[in-house]
Amino acid sequence: MESPLQLLRELLPFGHSGAEHKNAAAVRELLDTVTGLSPQETIASLASNVMPSVGRQPNLHMRFKLLEDVRIEAEEALPVVERLVSFSVLPLPLNAAAAALQADNLLKSMAIAYASIARSISTGHLNDALNHLLHRSVKRAMAMIARRQLLAFRAYATPSSSSWHSLHQLYQMVRGQRSKPLNGETAPIEHEYLGALLFAYLEPTKLPRAEFDTINTCTRQLAAYALVGDVTAETGSGKAAEGIFVVFPEEGNPGYPIARLPARNSIFGGLLIDCSQVISALDRNLSRRPGKTIDPHLDASPALLQTLRLAISGKSARRFSRTRFRPRGDLVSGFSPVLNFLDGNTFTRRAVDAATHYDGRDFASSEWAMINESPDGFLLRYIKGEKRNLGTGDIVALQPRESSKIHVCLVRRVASTQVRLEVGLQLMSPQVSVVDIAANGSGDQRAIFLHSLPAYGKFSGLIAAPGALRSGQDIKVKLPGRALNRRIGKCMETNEGLEFFALEQLPD
Repeated sequence: MESPLQLLRELLPFGHSGAEHKNAAAVRELLDTVTGLSPQETIASLASNVMPSVGRQPNLHMRFKLLEDVRIEAEEALPVVERLVSFSVLPLPLNAAAAALQADNLLKSMAIAYASIARSISTGHLNDALNHLLHRSVKRAMAMIARRQLLAFRAYATPSSSSWHSLHQLYQMVRGQRSKPLNGETAPIEHEYLGALLFAYLEPTKLPRAEFDTINTCTRQLAAYALVGDVTAETGSGKAAEGIFVVFPEEGNPGYPIARLPARNSIFGGLLIDCSQVISALDRNLSRRPGKTIDPHLDASPALLQTLRLAISGKSARRFSRTRFRPRGDLVSGFSPVLNFLDGNTFTRRAVDAATHYDGRDFASSEWAMINESPDGFLLRYIKGEKRNLGTGDIVALQPRESSKIHVCLVRRVASTQVRLEVGLQLMSPQVSVVDIAANGSGDQRAIFLHSLPAYGKFSGLIAAPGALRSGQDIKVKLPGRALNRRIGKCMETNEGLEFFALEQLPD
């Protein structure tokens, strides 16, 4: 067992040994070698070469200082990789996936290193002497974990359960069993913790990736309005309030809306996350008048703010009530098959429509159970029929049985096991049309015109074959009986099967 004097020498900054100075100098020499490297090379070098040396520094103050030096270098490279992941097609191409993995490894190793400093202080029974270092280390570790989770969300992936376990453990290390009120030093830790929880409560796998940075900024502002408390005997009794969540720290997830708690023997030992004031802050922004100052001022569109409010309320956002049976639908996937399916080949339920069907079908359908439906999409489970290699970002057309309504969607989530295949779909537009596109210098192109895009903004959109159109090009959209003049705007998504563009309005 170490003597108290030896423990003090490891914890306190005085009396650095020659070996400690030599180790610190070696780390700084390694940091110098990343100068001039590309962002991806910098991240890889920091993770594989620098971080192991930092972890071998015995003095905790010096280790924290070296970690801060690594963090400064990482801040130059990480945003580049994060943007690459955010704007890459899905599933991620090999280069983007490799860059994301390297960034995740670096963030994970930094989180572990900061957390190890905090745990050394916490278990060394010298908290009062080193509270400041403890709190800074916990906050930094939480920030690294939250950034890892955001990186996963940027690819519509689910953060690991171990990252949630670590986040909860770090928060409890500071909060303690007696639920002491947080002071000026510990309040930023709670703010970091709540920021990560709030972002998860917004269900980012249902939000446009292009808005993630805006959403994350709003989340950080709104975290100041959330409150943490303990579960009591009254929790869950009576009418469930909006924006109340329960976190079970022993579970590897961000918690559950209190209105949709899973069946369990007891909820005692959980944390109550009260987001009612977060909803009030969103309402103030939704109802603000031009020129009026409000706090907080959220720099986001009303449509996005309304989406965030709906998610944080913890209520199920469904158009229709659940029923005892699961309706079924036919699914066609792939750009060309969907185009053919929409172009006069839809299955209607009226006998008089049969004469208009084109017999030479260039598509095959499969049958799926509609497990869940919300205003912006569907959750489907495979039953039988053609099983294409569905991937995130693929376009599909869904026609519920006993309906002539067709929904054009993009695949946003795929969950596959040995016995079950499920896909989550994002509904693109309430109205779609197959159109001919006339562009200068090229022949007509067939495309899918999206009359409106509720999830993206107040503009229309176009889904076309890859390489058929380009941003900035003026086109004529030929609808039945009329033509619209539009300009190809930003490319919202692209992959080997399609390109999805926003359209800018021009005089017709």
